[in-house]
Order: sequence, then C-alpha cells, then structure tokens
Amino acid sequence: MGSIELFNQNYTFILTLATLGFLLFSCFYASGDSDKLFAPMWMLFIGLVAEFSAEAIVAAATEIYTQGGEVKNYIFAELILLLVSAIFMGMAAIYLMVNNTVGYIFAGALGALGAVAIILFIFIIPDGNVINSMRFIFPLAGFSCVALGFWGKAGQEHGGGFLLGAVAATFVSILILLKFFNFNSDSAMFSYVPALFYLLMSFAFMMMKSGVLYARIEKANIQIEKYNNRIEEMIGLSPFPIIISRLGDDKIVLANNNACKLFGINSKELDRYHFKDFFADSDNRRLLTERLKTEKKVQDFEILVKIPTSDTPFWLLASANIMDYNDDVVLYSAFQDITSRKNRENLLKNQAIRDPLTSLYNRRYFEDEVSKQILALKAKNSPYSVLMLDADFFKKVNDTYGHKTGDKVLIELASTAERALRDNDIVARYGGEEFVIFLPGIKVEDGRGVADRLRQSISMQTVYSDDNTPVKFTVSIGVSSSEISDNVDMLIKTADEALYNAKQNGRNRVEVFEQKDLEKFVSQGQVERKDESQNHHPVFDKENNTEISLLDGIETGNIVEEQVVVEEKDSANTETREN
Repeated sequence: MGSIELFNQNYTFILTLATLGFLLFSCFYASGDSDKLFAPMWMLFIGLVAEFSAEAIVAAATEIYTQGGEVKNYIFAELILLLVSAIFMGMAAIYLMVNNTVGYIFAGALGALGAVAIILFIFIIPDGNVINSMRFIFPLAGFSCVALGFWGKAGQEHGGGFLLGAVAATFVSILILLKFFNFNSDSAMFSYVPALFYLLMSFAFMMMKSGVLYARIEKANIQIEKYNNRIEEMIGLSPFPIIISRLGDDKIVLANNNACKLFGINSKELDRYHFKDFFADSDNRRLLTERLKTEKKVQDFEILVKIPTSDTPFWLLASANIMDYNDDVVLYSAFQDITSRKNRENLLKNQAIRDPLTSLYNRRYFEDEVSKQILALKAKNSPYSVLMLDADFFKKVNDTYGHKTGDKVLIELASTAERALRDNDIVARYGGEEFVIFLPGIKVEDGRGVADRLRQSISMQTVYSDDNTPVKFTVSIGVSSSEISDNVDMLIKTADEALYNAKQNGRNRVEVFEQKDLEKFVSQGQVERKDESQNHHPVFDKENNTEISLLDGIETGNIVEEQVVVEEKDSANTETREN
C-alpha cells in the first residue's frame, strides 16, 4: 500500500504514525462493548500494523542493498508480514460476512500456501519477479477481502461506517493494482495513502459504533414502548382505580376509567390535573411524600380525598410505587374506596367514647383525656377548673311527665352546655342526670363565672312533654380547680361535694370547693391523704352510676323497661339531696 518514501520523509512518517495511533484509539472506542465489532476491528488493525511493519522492513532492506549487504532475510521477513497482514484482513472480512470458523479455515489455507511460496522462491528457487509479485498479491488479497466484507455490510441499516470502509478498501485495492502494472513509476503520492486509509478507517469504525448504539437505542425504545403499552393495558383492565403522575411536576399522565370516575377526571384533559390537588389534608400528602422518599414503595396508606365534583371528602386506601414510564420518573398509585369502613370505624369509636343519649363524651373518656391535659397544663403552669352539674328535681320530672320527657331534658341540657362553652372545653355525661365539665386555662374565679352563666342559660330552656306541656328545669353546679388538686378523681370528688352543698343551699345555684373546705373534707374522714400524682384517688366512689339511655324510646315511642328501672335507681340515689 505504501512506499519506501514514507520512511524517507519525516513529515509523512509522523503523519502516518499519528493516523495509525488514531485508528488504535477508534478501535478501543468502537469495540469497547460490542462483541460483533470487537474481533473484526482488531483483526483489521493487526493486519494494517503488519503491513506497515513490512513497509518499514522494505525501507531498511533498500538501504542495506544499496550498500552491498545481504537482504534475503529482510525480504523473507517482509513477505511473512505481508502474508500475516493478508491473513488477518481476510479473517476480519470473513468474520463480518460469515463466521469465525470459515475465517480460521481461510487463514490456515492462505498461511500454508503463502509460507510455502515464500520459502520456495526465496531460499529454494530464488525468483525476483515472483517475489516482487507477492509484494502486491498479498496486500491486494487482504484489502480486496476487506472491501468485499464491508460492501456486504454496507447495505444493512445504519451501515454508513461499513460503506465508508468499503470505499476506502476498494480505493486502496485499485491503487495497488495500478502500482502493480506500473510498479517502476513510484510516486510520492503513494506515501500519503496509508495515512489517508487509516484516517478513513478510523471514521468508519466510529460510524459503525454509532450505528450499533443507534440500533440499541431503537431496540430499547421498542422495548420501552412495549413495556408502556403493557402497563397501559394492565391499568385499563384493572378493577381498581389507578393513576400515574409525574414526580417532577405532579401532573397526571395516565388514569384508567375507574380512576376518572372516582376522582371526577376528564380523561381527555389529564394534563390539567395534579395529583396533590386531590388531597383534603396537606399533612397527609406530606407524610406520603416523606415515606416514598425513604421507602420508594408504600402499601395500604390511608388518604382523605376531595374532588371538584363533590363537597364531601372520602377515604381511600392507596398503594404507591415510584417507577419509570415514558422516559420519566412517575408515581404509580392504586386505590380502594374505604369510606364505608372508615365510617364504621368512626361510629365504633364514637360509641366507645360517647354517651348514646346526649352524644356527649362518656365518663371513661373524660377521665382519660382530662388526666392527659392536666399533665400538659401543669408543665406550662396553667390553671384549670372542673364543674359538676346536676339537674334539679329530675326524679319529679320523670315521675310527672315520663322518662321520655326526662330524656328530652338531658338532651337539651347537654346541647345548651356545648353551645355555651368553648371548643376546647370538655363536656361529658358522668352518669344519670350528672354532667362534668373541664375548663383548661380557667382559674377558679373565672370558673365560677362560667358556671353561673351556664346555669342561667339552662334555666331559660324549655322542653315539651308528650301532651305538649312546657317543662322548665334548672341545674345546680359545683366547682373545683387546680388550687385543690392535680388529680382528676380528686377534682371530680371535690366538685361533687360543692354540688352537694349547692343542693343543700337551695338548688339552682353555684358553689365552689375552696382550700378551706379541703381541711374539713379530710378531717371528716371523707377522703384519705394520698399522693395526688396517682391517677386514681379511691374516695367517694359512687355506686349505681350506670350510664343510661332512653333514646330508643324517643325514636320508637316504646320505653325499654330495663332502662326505666336503671333510671329510677339513679334517681333514688339522689333523692336525699333533692328532698
């Protein structure tokens, strides 16, 4: 391919060596992760290096010959390198066109024939013309094979690199033929051929690699498209509502029909909606986001949802997972409507902590919750008060107008108390016609004022009996406070003692349990001194304080006999106070 002038001119030698180095770099780049390109590229590179080395030996042999030295061994080395070059080039081409087995057969046959010919015409029957012909035949055979192999691949998709290599190899083959038929007319132009060929092959290798990468991208895109189509198909067939939203901007990119119906979404305008807009509770959304950041997957997460087409929020059980979809990171969310279940849970919870007749908190909840609040208020050195309230002459109301009217009195009393107090005050039915109230942040003086206003409000209320007779009622109220104790049982007992005093002093009034009363309370043996930090103070435990309800009697008109018996027993327990 080259000429001895390549080694006689420094600039052409440096240029050729630089392009050969660039070809080496392109081999590393192009065959780095491609098994199909790895073998033929390196075979071709080895063949070109062997051909380049043969040109170097020719240059050295020419200089020695001009000085009268023996060059037979140089010629032998030159031809062996040219043979090696032809073998590797042929193997590269065959590997591209067929497979490596045929390449090995070709290499073995060509190597054997070439070696025999070289030994025969150099050492046994020396013939200068044959040797000179072999200098053209071996490179011509190698480059012709490369041209055929690359032309065979040039017609394939993304075969631009093979086309360039085929053109370059064909061009060199033609030059070798021209030189063969006019070999005495060496021209300086032939010294640039190796550098040009190496450069063209470098670009060809890079184009081949680009073609392989492009094919991989296309294949990956096809797989992604199949994957996305499969996801869309599965989501569409799912019986559960499913939404896919982008993590970047939270926009909904996919929703099945069940999700569109559930969330009131227009399936043709999905990009208008953001997933976060459906959360009724921002803290709920924040908690879900935090869990996804750490776990990437969340199962059975309860969310309260609001939708544009309804003013009533509802509960969903969500399972969310971060995944890839359409070249983007998305949140896959599946839902189950659990509104009825949550309603049942809330109903059961209310039944556990609420009085069925008045819907106020029951005694158990009051004692537990107030104990917690007292601890928090003590830490802030904040006062609090407890009111014990009892309906006056309630037994007479039941005896005169019936238990249904008595229930109406209790319901109206509870409703008036809730309306008159703050949202953070706790009102509970303690038992029978007794109610207890906790006033956080209220001193005893203010507690008396609250109790008196409440007493007046209740005295202004009226209920009607079955025969439409107006029934007025009043209450007596006892007040205790944080000045007396920080124990809920003690506060209730002392407020109950103040209530007893209010009954004794004429009813429809407010009495306060003061510090001076505590000494008398203790001296009479009505309470044992114990550590007030205990949660239970076993004094004045009331008997027969069973909570009752005649609500069914109001709804159906039939009073349950067992409930009446319990109510009469409660009334009997308070008869000594009222009489």
